[in-house]
Amino acid sequence: MRVADPKGFENALLGCHPKNVLRNCNSVIVFGVYVGLDYYRSIQLENKTIGDNRILHILRDWAQYRILEFLQEGGYPAVVPIGVSDRERLIHRLSLKLAAHEAGLGVYGRCGIIITPEYGPRANFGAVLTAAKLAPDGKLTNFTPCLDCHVCVDVCPPKAISADRNPPEGYNRDRCVNFVLKLRERTSDKRFLCGYCYDNCPVGKTDRPGFKLSKYRSLLDLPVQERERLISVCVPEVAT
Repeated sequence: MRVADPKGFENALLGCHPKNVLRNCNSVIVFGVYVGLDYYRSIQLENKTIGDNRILHILRDWAQYRILEFLQEGGYPAVVPIGVSDRERLIHRLSLKLAAHEAGLGVYGRCGIIITPEYGPRANFGAVLTAAKLAPDGKLTNFTPCLDCHVCVDVCPPKAISADRNPPEGYNRDRCVNFVLKLRERTSDKRFLCGYCYDNCPVGKTDRPGFKLSKYRSLLDLPVQERERLISVCVPEVAT
């Protein structure tokens, strides 16, 4: 978790600056969650009609609102940036990639995503804007993971990444997004993604999953005989 100064968001798109979201914004709190190889893992939530069902997004949203509540309870105006400014081009109200870059959590890679020193691109970012005046951490320096690497350039299916320009100037976002939208159209799956650059990035490469799905066991999960044995042993002990 790091803090960015809203004055540094010169590259924010029109209408997507922190002060467009919170007029008296003085600090942008940004955090990253390691997501490993499970970034695409999702959960179906009954009657959920908006948002994203990816499990790590649910964790991120929970963390954002805990930070929001903490600030508000301390008397500081704060807001979580939600929604989009351009639905057709899938442009969010505040770029979390730009926020992570300004806060020094990572740098832009050739493919337009944020590369972190520890986990490469495998981090999910959240942000909270606040009027509280916090000391900014500054951008990350002396970290150039894409300097001699062209992996994402070579594997990108729509050829949306150029190797002859510095990151992220060589990334053609419209070509990338249009390719994903076409994939979704052809597969009739609104959540279909590409993933070539994300999965093949060698920075922070790991075979370790980011999390495990599990649940508490209950008596009803056990075979009948085992269940009855436990009941016969435990009930008398509780009664005594």
